[in-house]
Amino acid sequence: MTMTQPATASFMRDASTPDALTRARRRVLTNSPGDADQHALTDEELRELADPDWTPPRIDRLDAQSLECAAPPLRALLAEAVTDPLGRLLALERPHGSYDDTPDGHEAFTRRVTADYDHGNHHLARATIRHAHPEQATRAGLECLGLPADALPIIGELADASNPADPITRTLTDAALLDLDRHATCRGILYSRVASTLILAAPSEGRLGEAIDAVASAAVMLGMCICDLATQHVDADATLASIGIDHVPPPEKNQPSDLADRILYVGRDGARVHVKAGRLLVDGPAGIPATSLPKNNVSRIVLSGNVGLSAGARSWAMRSGIDVVCLSRRGAYQGALVGAGRGTHAARLLAQSDLTRDEERRVGLAAALIGSKIRGQIHVLTRIARRDPGLHLADRTAHMHHWRRSLAGARTINDIMGIEGACSTAYFDALAACVPADIPFDGRSRRPPRDLPNAALSYGYAILLSECVGALHAAGLEPCLGIAHAPTDKRPSLALDLMEEFRPLLVDQTVLALLRTRKLRPEHGAIEPESGGVWLGAEGKKILVDAYEAASQRSVTGALPGYSGSWRRHITHEAQLLARAITEPDYQWRGIAWR
Repeated sequence: MTMTQPATASFMRDASTPDALTRARRRVLTNSPGDADQHALTDEELRELADPDWTPPRIDRLDAQSLECAAPPLRALLAEAVTDPLGRLLALERPHGSYDDTPDGHEAFTRRVTADYDHGNHHLARATIRHAHPEQATRAGLECLGLPADALPIIGELADASNPADPITRTLTDAALLDLDRHATCRGILYSRVASTLILAAPSEGRLGEAIDAVASAAVMLGMCICDLATQHVDADATLASIGIDHVPPPEKNQPSDLADRILYVGRDGARVHVKAGRLLVDGPAGIPATSLPKNNVSRIVLSGNVGLSAGARSWAMRSGIDVVCLSRRGAYQGALVGAGRGTHAARLLAQSDLTRDEERRVGLAAALIGSKIRGQIHVLTRIARRDPGLHLADRTAHMHHWRRSLAGARTINDIMGIEGACSTAYFDALAACVPADIPFDGRSRRPPRDLPNAALSYGYAILLSECVGALHAAGLEPCLGIAHAPTDKRPSLALDLMEEFRPLLVDQTVLALLRTRKLRPEHGAIEPESGGVWLGAEGKKILVDAYEAASQRSVTGALPGYSGSWRRHITHEAQLLARAITEPDYQWRGIAWR
């Protein structure tokens, strides 16, 4: 079987690779006979796919006309293969409060509604969302996912629009509701949705009525309708079972892993790190040991300020593949010691060099990197708005959504970085409204940071940057050869690229939580008279490092397809996927999905 394929949506290219078709064949052969996604293949056609000598068909052309003439087994494989990339795109686009129609998604949905209830929002409404024109849901879903119009005829051929259980139809019907999700969550409405089921929560009957009116009006404007509405006030002694929600939260999965990384942070001027009798020792300024731990338990060392490192400790670290990161007293990244076994691979270095001269590929990958960052920034703002309805962030997040979508039309790196700059300005202006009133914060400032929030952000970014440098070395990449950030000898530009999508998750969210819970307070900052800058003091650094570590060690599933582990492990895995995107021109890098 052979087909030829013109340039079309990247997810279609992903779906038609030999690996994707092989995985699709496995799923088709292992489906239950009554499953909706069995694609109505006859026994003979299934036996054709089950032939031990089966090889993936070569797809050279993929359009609606050629699909119409394709044999049923090939159509079944392509339909099955398309479901995966569509599902990944949907997961990336989901705002906070919207969940996948899977067992894990329903579990997360229950946890979210329970959390809203536990925060005093005992007035609840349950409803069903329906499309006013179901036949248009497929097109609306593609538009919400940002896919081009030329994908519609192909999807139309592969999907069974008359069957709501068809995997493609179900995914796109879900995607068509994304604009309503964004409208509600960006306005601070306590909104949770899984599939077509919607729950609204509010602290009073009046506030619940306002939320229902706002969501119902937005639904009508978007070509949908809210039906089967039921409201209820649940007092503190009642359960939520009466509206179909289990009040007892399921076990929390996002807890720090038992197999946590052990990272040694040393930030006291005059301290010295050395090894002795199989242990890593940290001596105070007077030479008195202050910390002692088995050296095999340490996976990374971060030195901040005037801290000494003995020759023996240096040799052990480089021989054992332990990165030693050096930060200035103020938290600026200065460099890292990397062992010989983690150096750049020649083939990947050549591929990086080629990429810097391939403007089209570089622009496409840069847009994906920056788009993932903006998506994370929007998630941070919608999470905060959900907990503090008094904050009005909807207009800013709507602008950021618009700018992120405009990345698809960017033609140069300057276009992309201009969009990134506009989003970052709007984002930090919004964050400035989210910190306590007694903590000055007028948006992002650096070199030097002008207030406590900026001091904490700069210090957290330096730690994250050092982790990204180490991950790139482990992936065999040269950190100075950037994609969105210009290649230069003066900074690790590719590490700045890699860290973009992790900034909102691991640093911004952590710093905002510390400020809003008053764990990080004005007295934790120190003003430098000469520059007028504000830097974190020793206690402030410890508070931030502890919170950053807790976030980094949290174990997650589903942020990257087929991968689970701590967020720190995700940084390492993303570096490997970035290496693949650099060396394989057809590989589509997508970024993480987190909520």
